[in-house]
Amino acid sequence: MKQFWIILKYELFLLFISPATYVATFYFLSLLAIGFRFFIESFVYTDWILPPLSSLVVGLLFGSPALIPFITMRSFAEERRLGTLEALISTPISNNTIVIGKWCACYSFFMLITLLSFGFPIILMILFPEQGLSLGFNRHEHWIGCFAFVSIFGASFTSIGIFSSSLTKNQMVAGMLTFTLLTLYISGMAYAFGHDLNTNKGDISDIIFGSINAVIGGLDKLDEFSMGLIDISTILHQIVLSLFFIAMTTIQISKIQK
Repeated sequence: MKQFWIILKYELFLLFISPATYVATFYFLSLLAIGFRFFIESFVYTDWILPPLSSLVVGLLFGSPALIPFITMRSFAEERRLGTLEALISTPISNNTIVIGKWCACYSFFMLITLLSFGFPIILMILFPEQGLSLGFNRHEHWIGCFAFVSIFGASFTSIGIFSSSLTKNQMVAGMLTFTLLTLYISGMAYAFGHDLNTNKGDISDIIFGSINAVIGGLDKLDEFSMGLIDISTILHQIVLSLFFIAMTTIQISKIQK
């Protein structure tokens, strides 16, 4: 456990001193704030049926491919380029501890950005309390559900970024790979939104399409989460996906060790 905390603190330190993460965070939060403002101003003219707070979740979700690569790309790629990863995995620290420590650091930084973004509706509530109440920003169940939704998908997204970083020695390649994988994943979620991929034939195709639907069908659950109704199956699916990419990263690191 002590070794895990050492890696976690060291990785967080590197993230907090990296100019790239600050630049990416600044532009990401700025664009998110602008989008949130225009959405709130035009909310009465839209056919948006979910709580207004869920619009922030959509912005975080679809903006992740532009943010997460900057958080995760250097985690393994830079150490492989400098040759320090070989020295690290030769120490009496298990590969699982190294991978989980780096992933936790990236995930923690992503959640910090999420907390900052959730400050936008809080600022609106302080400056314009009546408008905030009319938009439902005082509903605790909305906050809990929306934050839980971002949290579980942030876990799987950062695990994909960590895995991408373990495949190459080039940070830019790792970043582009993370961007591509997340874009494909979110595109699949957008395509599956409102569609049931189950064939109901009672054969192997039901299992295959059911598994695919479990992975990319999470966006359909946003309406439940945004109302404070936590869907356990969605949480379990994202946990499994996160563990899968963490395990794949561990296997990749083990290959480097050999």
